[in-house]
Amino acid sequence: MKRLSFLWPLYISEFFRWLGFITPIWILFYQSRSLNLADIGFVASGIYLASVALEYPTGIFADRYGRKSSIIVSIILSALALFVEVTSHSVAQFFVGALLTGASWAFTSGAREALIYDSLKEKKLEKLNSKVLGSLDTVGAIGGVISATTGAVIFVWNNVLPFWLSIIADAFALTFLLFYKEPKYRKKAAKAFETFKNGLRLALKNPFLLSLLILYIPLFFFEDAWYNAQQPILIGLGLPIALLGIYQGAKAVFFAIGGIVLPKLLKKFNHKMLLGAIIIIEFLVWLVIGSNSLYAVIIFSYILILAHQFWNYVYADIVHKHIPSHIRATTLSANQMMISIIWIFNPWLMGYLMNTFNRNILFPIFSMLILIIGLGVFFSRRKYF
Repeated sequence: MKRLSFLWPLYISEFFRWLGFITPIWILFYQSRSLNLADIGFVASGIYLASVALEYPTGIFADRYGRKSSIIVSIILSALALFVEVTSHSVAQFFVGALLTGASWAFTSGAREALIYDSLKEKKLEKLNSKVLGSLDTVGAIGGVISATTGAVIFVWNNVLPFWLSIIADAFALTFLLFYKEPKYRKKAAKAFETFKNGLRLALKNPFLLSLLILYIPLFFFEDAWYNAQQPILIGLGLPIALLGIYQGAKAVFFAIGGIVLPKLLKKFNHKMLLGAIIIIEFLVWLVIGSNSLYAVIIFSYILILAHQFWNYVYADIVHKHIPSHIRATTLSANQMMISIIWIFNPWLMGYLMNTFNRNILFPIFSMLILIIGLGVFFSRRKYF
């Protein structure tokens, strides 16, 4: 579409950012360096710890100095985190890498969505926001397919090369992002604390934003139990290591298709119906991935990805209408900070539970909690969805 051609540097940058050659093997890499699932969970908690510490200053940074600048810092920190991880041999060293990853997330959290929305708003195209987010996901997923299908094979041949290739991909992502022209959204800058206070107040007091935050918690609290253990689980169910790349690549294909199809559902169904559907889907997913059927687990792991992806589109369709441009990134960062506070010890807790209990029992328990709490929140706050 010609009227969206100004977004081309973002699309190419997104493609390279998704070239995560480590994605299908990062858990196996940690295990190759003597970390167990509980250790991996502890390391992953460093991501949320850094996010909590940095969401406040990074949200302000993005609104005051530019969302593009914030994303540039994020890419640099991502490459640095990869370097630290590939050279690490202890839990403490990996934890430092996780802190850098969390810092990278914090700098891009809110900034990417705010940059896209305000770029469209400047040209009176904000109604296309969900469609653009979906198309960016699709382009990124193409990169994900390429890197995932090759990452596992490369890992079998050389277990550190996927990290170096991912660092190179970050360098390309940074280069193309430099060509993007940022919209003129900024107003006269308020004091840093005042900016964040306004964003946090909006995130906590706006009933639409708060309701979505409350619903998000039960829906996605348990995801780390799957994502931080999926590779050994699939291998235990009979999937060869070399095929982990194909599994991950197919997941990226589903994500790409979701980027095209899912935003269209926003025009056909109201938010209440879509959020209710996500609750039911999450319930079913956790029931099935708690089974011992390799193919069923794989299929529903893809559905898990699509459910979270769809949530992002519905969320964006609701929240951006309630946030002023000049504190958009700060408000989104404040929201992410609250999530990160709740999530700080989540990976560690999930790692402990996965090490201690049988997932055939654990995952169905998660599914029931999602259904009961999710529907409770949904019906108690349905007027805000």
